[in-house]
Amino acid sequence: MLQRIKFNKVTLREQKQKMSLYQRFLPTLEARKQQFLMQLSIVRKEIREHDQALSRLMKDMSEWSALIRDMEGMLKPCLEIRQVKVSLRNVAGLKIPLFEEVVFQNTTHSLFATAYSFEIVLGHLHEAIRLREKLKILSEQERVLAEGFRKTSQRINLYEQRLIPECREVLHRISVYLQDQQAAAVGVAKVAKRLLEAGL
Repeated sequence: MLQRIKFNKVTLREQKQKMSLYQRFLPTLEARKQQFLMQLSIVRKEIREHDQALSRLMKDMSEWSALIRDMEGMLKPCLEIRQVKVSLRNVAGLKIPLFEEVVFQNTTHSLFATAYSFEIVLGHLHEAIRLREKLKILSEQERVLAEGFRKTSQRINLYEQRLIPECREVLHRISVYLQDQQAAAVGVAKVAKRLLEAGL
C-alpha cells in the first residue's frame, strides 16, 4: 500500500477520511465485542444451570427406572416431539436462537386407566426433554455468539494493528513530502525574486 501511494493533496484528503472512518468504527466494534462477551457469560451460566438441573432430574428419575420400563409402551407416544418452538433475537447485529417451548404430540390417555404415578413420570420426562432441547438451543447460542466475538476481535485487530498504523504512516509520509515540496517552492520563489531584483 505504501509503495503505490500518490504524494498529493487528493491522496492526503482520502487518507484523512479513511483514518476518520477507522477511528469512528473502532469504538463501535469494541462495544459490539463487549456485548458478545457479556452475552456469552450469561449463556454459559445458563448452560451450567440447565445442565445441573437436567443431571439432578435424571438422578431423581433413576429411582423410577423400573416403573418407567413397565410403562414404556404407554409413555412412548406421549414423548414424541411435534415441534420445538424457537424465536430469533438480535444481539449486536447477530440473530440468536431463543428457546420458547417443546410441543409434544397430542395423545390422550385415560386418567382412570392409568396409575397416578404415570402422570408424575410423564411430567418428569417432559421436563427432562424440555431441558435437553433448551440446552441444544443454548449451545447454538454459545456457538453463534463465540463466532461473532471471534470475527469482531479479528476486525478490531485488523484496524488496530494494520489499517490505522498504515494510514498513519501514509499520512505522515505525504505530509512530509508536501512540506518539502512547499519549502522547495518557497526557496525557488525567493531565488527567482532575487534574480528579478538583481535584473537578471
